Amino acid sequence: MADVVLQCYKHRQTIMRKRLRIPHFIMHTALCLAFIHGPVLAQPTTSAEAQRIIDHVRVLASDSCQGRGPGSGGIEKAAAYVMEQFKSIGVRPAGRASFGDPFTMTTGVKLAEPNSVSFSVVIERPGVPVDQTRPITVGWKLGADYQPYGFSETGSAKGEVVFAGYGLSTSSYDDYSGVDVKGKVVILLRGLPGWADADQTLRQLATVRSKTTIARDKGAVAVIFVNKNGDSADVLSRFGLDRLGKYSGILALQARRSTCAKVFPPKGTSLFVAETDIEKTKKPRSFQLANVTANVAVALAFEESTTSNIIGMIEGTDPTLKNEYVVVGAHYDHIGMGDENSLAASNEPAIHHGADDNASGTAGIIELSRAVAASPLKRSVLFMAFSGEEKGLLGSKHWVTTPTVPLDKVTAMINLDMIGRLKDGKLNIQGVGTSSRWPAVIDSAKKGLPLTITTTADGFGPSDHSSFTGKGIPVLFFFTGLHGDYHRPSDTWDKVNAEGQVTVLSMVERAMRIIGDAPDRPEFAKGADKPASTQSSSMALKVTFGVVPDYSDDPQGLHITGVKPGSPAEKGGLQADDIITAMGQTTIKNIYDLMAALGSFKPGDTTTVKVIRDEKPLSLNVTFTGK
Repeated sequence: MADVVLQCYKHRQTIMRKRLRIPHFIMHTALCLAFIHGPVLAQPTTSAEAQRIIDHVRVLASDSCQGRGPGSGGIEKAAAYVMEQFKSIGVRPAGRASFGDPFTMTTGVKLAEPNSVSFSVVIERPGVPVDQTRPITVGWKLGADYQPYGFSETGSAKGEVVFAGYGLSTSSYDDYSGVDVKGKVVILLRGLPGWADADQTLRQLATVRSKTTIARDKGAVAVIFVNKNGDSADVLSRFGLDRLGKYSGILALQARRSTCAKVFPPKGTSLFVAETDIEKTKKPRSFQLANVTANVAVALAFEESTTSNIIGMIEGTDPTLKNEYVVVGAHYDHIGMGDENSLAASNEPAIHHGADDNASGTAGIIELSRAVAASPLKRSVLFMAFSGEEKGLLGSKHWVTTPTVPLDKVTAMINLDMIGRLKDGKLNIQGVGTSSRWPAVIDSAKKGLPLTITTTADGFGPSDHSSFTGKGIPVLFFFTGLHGDYHRPSDTWDKVNAEGQVTVLSMVERAMRIIGDAPDRPEFAKGADKPASTQSSSMALKVTFGVVPDYSDDPQGLHITGVKPGSPAEKGGLQADDIITAMGQTTIKNIYDLMAALGSFKPGDTTTVKVIRDEKPLSLNVTFTGK
């Protein structure tokens, strides 16, 4: 499952791993199965289907697959295994090249040259004019004192230094009031002061990306983040790609608090005093650091790789309905040796096995294809193993943008992500609000099964079904819940509850057959294509816009894949495949910029939205409505 915000699970679990060396690129089924027999299972299986699930998961989550990071040899081995299983079952290739549906994506970011941070500091001495005092140079060490963010621009900047508190700017509280940051380097505190936690407007602006956008639009040339005072004050967050966009339009980095605090002049206000004043007075405490100039250089190199979705089909039996499709999907990629989404306690590379996330779902589509091959549906079924999910749902977005069958012939999408940890029979099903048919389908499919079902109406979320919701396709997302091994090396095959997964798949198969055999296709619920960004991130938003963002990177701005009918965006003339470059006074580079811009408007406001369409710039007027 794509990264989600977690505030718990602080423990670390040590695991032993045996490294397996594969002599050839292709993993044939017999060779793969040779990997999986040996130690006694931690959770014994009692059925052949459960044993097959464990067999699949144990291969996909093996050390040999190295966490299945897109672009790696490990994910190629996993892909070969899935294709071999499809072939043995009798699933027909339905990709662009046999089972494959290749696409190119950004898979990583590395530090290039030059990366440097230094400060020129003039320390005042009694009786000596400042302009006659020779400055001293304070240099920071990369990786020890500071680290660029993966969303930083590449370039260099020089400027005076301003401390701008928490970097917040609203009508009720503005850290930029009274200070000019144009052409300057800004130091900001991460998070919020304690008293601001209950303020929804400030909470919306509390993310690093939101603060970066505000600093950029205020004219800053670089932004340096430090942690609040506390036990984690000197901890640098993990370096890596930001899954919601790599283009921020400003140099951005993080620094250890103890290192950054030394830049503040000894005769001026210290970082600690300034932070304490904001906490006590609930007022901004921003100021320019006297006689301090910063030189910042950031160089990032992005890695591009080709990876592939795996697509197979079992044709339907009805002469007419076989031309319609039910998609059953699961992502088979994970986070490799531990990328920016890792929650491991250590930053050292380690295989993140991804047994539940999402070898379990991949095993599920293999076994469902076996069931459908034995007893086909009236409609055809497309089985899809997506790559690039952990980097922003890239594989599923690629497919819905360039589908291998007519998109209007896809009747529904069923997504399986993290279905291997069923506990106490609790199963969550999301996307129930995308079709009025779904409650009845769920009631029928769960009969007689030892499951306690909870549902979520929203068809958007951190997994591949979101890509289909945005295209007006009804979805159902099956999920057994988060756990302490999520995005950690300890998500291993032996912790999968295979018998529980058999129960989950029993319900999924029933739902799939109801959908696939029904005389009429399920209708898509009106309004269910409302973008996830405005549903999940709209704590303080007062307006509706109505676009479906494409979270993959575009150097020109924010690419959109759809526009909601009747929305302010549609009425203003925006179209699918437009690239939004500005909204009002805010430059738009990514979804964070869009959310920051929307937060400044109220119902009835009209603003200019600049887009690029067919490589030509356009200016459109949009009038916002209430939510």
